[in-house]
Order: sequence, then structure tokens, then C-alpha cells
Amino acid sequence: MTDDEPRNARMLKAWRGGASITDIAREHGLSLSWTGRLLRQEGAVLPPVRQGIKRTDLDVDGIIRDYVEKGWPMQAVADTHHASYGTIRRLLIKNDVKIRPHGGQNALEISPLLTPRSREKR
Repeated sequence: MTDDEPRNARMLKAWRGGASITDIAREHGLSLSWTGRLLRQEGAVLPPVRQGIKRTDLDVDGIIRDYVEKGWPMQAVADTHHASYGTIRRLLIKNDVKIRPHGGQNALEISPLLTPRSREKR
């Protein structure tokens, strides 16, 4: 029996008891990927490897309301709901919310500075 076996067995017991991989990794000072690998070696059936951790604690209706009805910028929504910009953007797209162009209302109007000008011959 190696020194790792008791730790790995404790990790597996915690996983089967409902602990998240994040909590197990934090408790043992390991990375998420290494924790997952060790749990799989011990026989745990884990969800497929994916980027990030799925957020189930987000108020989806509130996020959509803040972005659509209140007109908040995406970064303000992210800051208010303690999430990343990317998480908020993906959540809005997943819920078929039309994403406003960068620059807000100003980007919707055509600026004379952005129209093509014919080059003057010199």
C-alpha cells in the first residue's frame, strides 16, 4: 500500500458522498484535472472533461432582465451577478437573447467618421 492509496480512497469516498471535484481538489491541494484523474483511477465515473465548472447558482431570469430590460452593459451584468463576461455572454446566447453590438446605442447609429470617403487626388 502506497502513501497515495489512503488519500485516494478518501477522495473517492467524498466523491461518492456528494462532494464536488472542486471541493475535493481544494481539500487535498490538487488541481482539478489531477483530482479527476485520481478519482477515475479509483473507479469513479465522472462527467466528461469540459472547460470550467457549470454554474447552477446564477439567476438566469435576473441576468436576462438586467441585460435586456434595464439595458445594462454585459460587464455590469457580469459584475453584479459575480460571473465572468464570457459566462454571461454564453448564457444570454443559450437563452436566445439578441446580443447588442459593442459600443451600445452609439454603435447603432452610423457615424460620419465611419463612412468611407473617396480619396482626394493630390
